[in-house]
Amino acid sequence: MKSPWSTAAAALLLAGLLSSPAAAQLSGLEDPIVADRPDFTEGTSILDTGHFQLEGGYTFTRLGEEESHTFGELLLRYGFSQRIELRLEAGSYDRIETDGAGERISGFEDPGIGLKLRLTDAATWIPGQPAVAVVAGTSVPVGDEELTSDAWEPSAVLAFDWELFDLIGLGANLGAAALDGEDGRFTQVYWSASGGYGLTERLSGYLEYYGISEDEEGGPSLHYLDAGLTYLIHNDLQVDIRVGRGLNGEDPDDYIGVGAAVRW
Repeated sequence: MKSPWSTAAAALLLAGLLSSPAAAQLSGLEDPIVADRPDFTEGTSILDTGHFQLEGGYTFTRLGEEESHTFGELLLRYGFSQRIELRLEAGSYDRIETDGAGERISGFEDPGIGLKLRLTDAATWIPGQPAVAVVAGTSVPVGDEELTSDAWEPSAVLAFDWELFDLIGLGANLGAAALDGEDGRFTQVYWSASGGYGLTERLSGYLEYYGISEDEEGGPSLHYLDAGLTYLIHNDLQVDIRVGRGLNGEDPDDYIGVGAAVRW
């Protein structure tokens, strides 16, 4: 079995290789990588045909006396055609602990499969016309017992992107999911708006609001505000950090996450 030191050394070596000049063209593409993380809002961009992109990260969340750690958040994207992107989500590993109660839940969430279909490109000669895409998919109920939904839960999102100026962009989503509740299926609706700004050639920031109609059947609506930064190490490698807070009592008090995206 590998020691923790050898695993850490391998991770550092991989990070060094990815950030080196020799790896600066993993994909051979001139345009910088565009990731769907770290914000909640899905973008409309499609990977170039034949290329892959892997995104992942870690999030710490605190809700009252409950703390949770989410490891993975892995999304593998593949450019299938000029308009279609295939997507595979690996089930993240969760560790949930309750202060003072000695309760702990850990295991893997349900994975997911889906696709993104780019419907239109932004038309710069028509003021206000956005790029539009549909992201559709479903969870696959194979997660650990305490974290699986025990049912396929399909969802669909209509995504919009506006390029307002050279360094300023706006994204918005409207989505719905058919979730499995104690009394059968119920429909969850969610929405978001995210504004991004290029601070430097490599550093960008965003501010976002998003809401969810209900997290469980008959539950209250949830509202969040978050912000984050992304840094482009080179055209095919980006790292990120985000912080967020719930805007009502049922939401996570706060959360913080870090992650990365690589394209080849």
